[in-house]
Amino acid sequence: MKKILFLIGTMLLLSGCNAKDFSFSGDSDHWHAELNVNQSSDFEKKDFVLKYKGEDINSVGNVAYDVEEVGGFGRKGVTLEENGVIRQSSESDPTNAKMSEDTEVKVTVKWDDQVETFTLEKN
Repeated sequence: MKKILFLIGTMLLLSGCNAKDFSFSGDSDHWHAELNVNQSSDFEKKDFVLKYKGEDINSVGNVAYDVEEVGGFGRKGVTLEENGVIRQSSESDPTNAKMSEDTEVKVTVKWDDQVETFTLEKN
């Protein structure tokens, strides 16, 4: 029984060693974006934050954004939270392609008849 518990504990410890965290961030004239990635052999979790840098949050209206990377994601018709932020989290299973620390990440934001595209750099 002790051997079985030891093996299970060792396997859990080793699977935790395969976890990798990295992040990207960047700015345009009106926006700041951050993408945090947490990977293990079983999943990839992405946390994306888009923040409006201007003063008048109410003037922004609906926002659409696209994040171009390995999997790519985005949303349309999103409104800013009170602090001028939009958040999106996603988790994928091991069959999906995973990002690497060298992945090029490009963000395009559309709002109020304006468009800005910028690249996120690895932190």
